[in-house]
Amino acid sequence: MANRYQIVRSTLEAEFAKPYVYGESDCFFLGCRMADALDGSLRLVERYWRSYSTLLGAQRALRRRGFTDLPDLFASHLTSCGPAEAALGDIAVLQFGNGQHVAVCLGRRFVTRTEAGLLYREIDAVAAAFRTGGAPCS
Repeated sequence: MANRYQIVRSTLEAEFAKPYVYGESDCFFLGCRMADALDGSLRLVERYWRSYSTLLGAQRALRRRGFTDLPDLFASHLTSCGPAEAALGDIAVLQFGNGQHVAVCLGRRFVTRTEAGLLYREIDAVAAAFRTGGAPCS
């Protein structure tokens, strides 16, 4: 059985090997796939798969489902925790540049993907963080 590190590593490698496609392999689905990899009962990828194909479409899909923003959506599926409490594989919503981006905690840094490639951010960019894999907040 794989440990958390192995699951996180293999999930990130698989996601970053894919081309960036809205609604399939963007930053939101990076977070969904990580959450699903650590807790298969969530089925977030299945729930949101191809529900949008553009950034504007993603915003519309979010609101159509009754959510105001990404932290609101993830709070409906995962347990919130403080950004400094986030552990390897936990999900974060970053606030920078043109809006919100979903990222994965690597320990001291958070990684997300953009159309231009991978992007690493520090804790000061984290607007919200969520536990994955059923781990309780400390």
